[in-house]
Amino acid sequence: MDLLRFDGHILGTSFASGDTIVAGRWRSSPFGPFADVMWRRSDGVRTLLAPTEDVRTFVMGHYAFDAASRVPVRVERDRTGLVRVDAGPIDLRVRAEPLDLAGRLIRLRPRWVRERPAWIAIEDVALRPLVAPLFGADGVHVRGRTRTGAREWYAIHDVRAAAATGAIDGTDLGETATLEAAGFGFTEFPSRSSIVRVTSLIERL
Repeated sequence: MDLLRFDGHILGTSFASGDTIVAGRWRSSPFGPFADVMWRRSDGVRTLLAPTEDVRTFVMGHYAFDAASRVPVRVERDRTGLVRVDAGPIDLRVRAEPLDLAGRLIRLRPRWVRERPAWIAIEDVALRPLVAPLFGADGVHVRGRTRTGAREWYAIHDVRAAAATGAIDGTDLGETATLEAAGFGFTEFPSRSSIVRVTSLIERL
């Protein structure tokens, strides 16, 4: 298969305001290193914040949004481990918690195994129902099809719970809350605020 490979991290969190924010920081991709943000506003509007027109076009083509903006997007981790997300009106601070038992179990699979689409399919069908409750991930799938019909697989390397604070246009978003379904694609993010180390493989059509 001819696959597009995106390697990096995805973080997701929701707040008492009703806003859900999912940010990707891709160290390597067909577009080079970049970061993007998927934002489900408190009114339900799904907005993409993308740094370039190429990224905006690609992500809009594969996932579902009601609006999109091209803005500078920064997702950076400092020496203390604090991750800062700056994208348009969004100002987010996220800190990963220590790796727990569930996270250690995820790391047991050799990397060459966990990145094979055939193995990912087995995980999605046979193992997901067993491990999903450990991560608050009942709506999470690691394989499916994008809006274009392309097949996509997520190789999960690491999952850590996270603490987050955020603001939109300077207005505090309140306490973190359980993530509700955002409807960006065939899978949802874990229901607890988390940082996930992941490789996304998308079939080139």
